Amino acid sequence: MTCCGERQHAWDRFRVEEQWAPGDLRCFVVGENPGDLESAYFYDPTRAVSVRTIVLRELHALGQISAPNLAAFRSGGFLFDHGIRCHLSDDEVKAEARLARRYASPRCADAKHLPPLVARATAVWVMGYIARNAVAAAYSEFPRDQRKISREPYPRQVPGAPRFFVSRYVTRAPRNQVAEIFAGLDSFLATANSRLERSGATPAAQPDRWASCGP
Repeated sequence: MTCCGERQHAWDRFRVEEQWAPGDLRCFVVGENPGDLESAYFYDPTRAVSVRTIVLRELHALGQISAPNLAAFRSGGFLFDHGIRCHLSDDEVKAEARLARRYASPRCADAKHLPPLVARATAVWVMGYIARNAVAAAYSEFPRDQRKISREPYPRQVPGAPRFFVSRYVTRAPRNQVAEIFAGLDSFLATANSRLERSGATPAAQPDRWASCGP
């Protein structure tokens, strides 16, 4: 691939679109990066993945999914992807994250895989700086707030872009902040679903204007 030299991204290798995308995409979760080539992928059920463990456990505790497993995650209307799909070394990820805090990551600016998935989603959880930069690069109405997402007013629903909820990456948050993130997400999802029911619209029909994946 021209972006990273891999034959396939893990998204394609694990056939995520075919096997794990729900018919009704209630919440699209945008993470940062799948790690290096040796890292376990979110949709690899044969290996433990820290972010998957936390997300499934907490969503199940909230009653958002029926069990802490990938099948229930899909049945509950959830889908997980990354702002950058390429495998990168730890140093490369840190460099991208530094740039992403200023909305200056070239890889995030090229996240052309995000717009079709975000357009389908009732709600979007943007987790981490890389995810925030990638979504902002694609979505013209997403505000480029440069405040630290580890501090107030985060985690929160985005003013002016109410389908989006932004938080820090859950594997980097202390336990009390993880609880705060998921409490906020629970309220956000309830509001998002209520808004959709009132409007009678589908996510794709909502007046979202997508940019051309530029900076």
